[in-house]
Amino acid sequence: MYKKIAFFHGLESPVISDKTEFLEQFDAWCPAMDYYDPKLFDKILNELIDRDIDLLIGSSMGGWFAYCLSTLTGIPTLLFNPALNQRSFSPKTFRGNYETQHTLVLGIFDNVIDSDGTEDWLDSNKVEDYDVYFEMMGHRTPINIFSKWVNKIINEKS
Repeated sequence: MYKKIAFFHGLESPVISDKTEFLEQFDAWCPAMDYYDPKLFDKILNELIDRDIDLLIGSSMGGWFAYCLSTLTGIPTLLFNPALNQRSFSPKTFRGNYETQHTLVLGIFDNVIDSDGTEDWLDSNKVEDYDVYFEMMGHRTPINIFSKWVNKIINEKS
């Protein structure tokens, strides 16, 4: 069972949201993400190790961060419309060589992140262990879809 969860919000998303409120029941770590801070990635990586996190959840730019962190730690991910293939800017991140399970939930009506481009990026970057699911949503993930997928991933692991 996933006991320690980290959630990384998107670039323009608030620190406190219906998602972070939902995640309170899991005692999730939901840090404020200042993606313009060049030291953020290193800070978050060190915190992940100290907190012994075992599931990374990310949305949009937070999905990019979660993905990169997973390649350094081997921690599985749940990614909502992750900014893998396109970002409005590139925050300082780096990747490692760990392969782990990635679950991606993409919005059919997302006009910010191209879902075909996301799948192409996964293939061209030789990401092997991933599942992609589509939901009737745009770029922002409604709480009912977010909670459905968090519960699904957590219940599958139990």
